[in-house]
Amino acid sequence: MNEPLRHIFSEVLRQPMPEWTDSTLFSDLPGWDSVAHLSLLLAVEKHFGCAFTSNEMVSMHCIGDMISILEKRNG
Repeated sequence: MNEPLRHIFSEVLRQPMPEWTDSTLFSDLPGWDSVAHLSLLLAVEKHFGCAFTSNEMVSMHCIGDMISILEKRNG
């Protein structure tokens, strides 16, 4: 799951992504801001064919949060 996310993040943020861990905060990624965060969420939803709830969106602060939600949805 990391590679598809890395590709999405790199495209949306228009930056090569550094190595990350589950605890890497979105705010620590190059090119991140609040508008980019929304764009990332939309791009991830489109790629994985899901829709995040508003509670999920505000609870995601790091890569691991997003991966955990996606894994729950995709089994």
